[in-house]
Amino acid sequence: MLSRLSGETRSKVTFTIEESAQVVKLTVIHDGFEPGSALAEMVSHGWPNVVASLKTLLETGEPLPADA
Repeated sequence: MLSRLSGETRSKVTFTIEESAQVVKLTVIHDGFEPGSALAEMVSHGWPNVVASLKTLLETGEPLPADA
């Protein structure tokens, strides 16, 4: 799998943070994948976990457990 990933073109992640009243909106856009990209498949499962843990950390002071 690692050799397949190293052959893929680089992708790009863009983070946009918008403040509105008492809330903050974080938008994560990860694009630039080739059709059939193994990396795209992997990160499509990873980003939701990262963002959920960040949300929990900001709300409670504790991140989600690593196995969540």
